[in-house]
Amino acid sequence: MTDFQSFRNAVLEDDDLQEQVISIINTATINGSGLGDGIATLSMKHNYYFTSEEVYSHQHFLGQDGDLTDLELISGGHYQKSGC
Repeated sequence: MTDFQSFRNAVLEDDDLQEQVISIINTATINGSGLGDGIATLSMKHNYYFTSEEVYSHQHFLGQDGDLTDLELISGGHYQKSGC
């Protein structure tokens, strides 16, 4: 299992970590950038190591495949993808 997958699992199991991820997503959406760096930096604080590029390579996690994603589940269905 990659560190990204391990971090994803940790986020799904930890309400505080979910809030932090949602905050990063909301800030990046408002600013138009910073999502990959924000998630990668947060993950390092929890001993998971991957790059911002790896964050973007997991588009299904970021909600760009059209299905109800983990982030939408985390946020109770209130996660809105940029550009929508």
